Amino acid sequence: MSLDALGNIGDFIGGIAVIATLIYLAVQVRQNTSALRTASRQEIVSGFREHNRLMFFPGVDDALMAGLRRYPDLPKAEKSNFGNLINDHALFFQGVFALRESGTLEEETYEAYLQIFSAWVITPGGAAWWAEISPLYTQRMVSAVDQRIARGDLPDLLTLNAYGESPAV
Repeated sequence: MSLDALGNIGDFIGGIAVIATLIYLAVQVRQNTSALRTASRQEIVSGFREHNRLMFFPGVDDALMAGLRRYPDLPKAEKSNFGNLINDHALFFQGVFALRESGTLEEETYEAYLQIFSAWVITPGGAAWWAEISPLYTQRMVSAVDQRIARGDLPDLLTLNAYGESPAV
């Protein structure tokens, strides 16, 4: 066998090795992307659960509902409590938005949290707070929220209880 033939065989084997390596790397990237998306979803759920746990403390749910109805016409302490609560939720949503922009969060999960946050800021108090504070958030996030509000069909949080049912009269 000549050196040219051996060289061609070596090139052929090298080409197969390169292709095998590329296939292996593609599989690894796909698995890593899937793991990253799963971790992102879990991080979001954990963050939302942490935020919701605040509602177990006495007066927190009342401060939230009062703010959604009457912000900024609240006593100073209630106004501050509401501002902190809704700002915490806005920062949480900004994280959700960033994960979606980076491609690590699928559209369905993003849309669910966009709807929740948008429903907060269409209430009378939420809208007043959003008008004051939205310039402090990223313009892309603000635009996304404003566009979701413009689409309509958001739940009225002031007439729904935690289970999405109309409260008993």
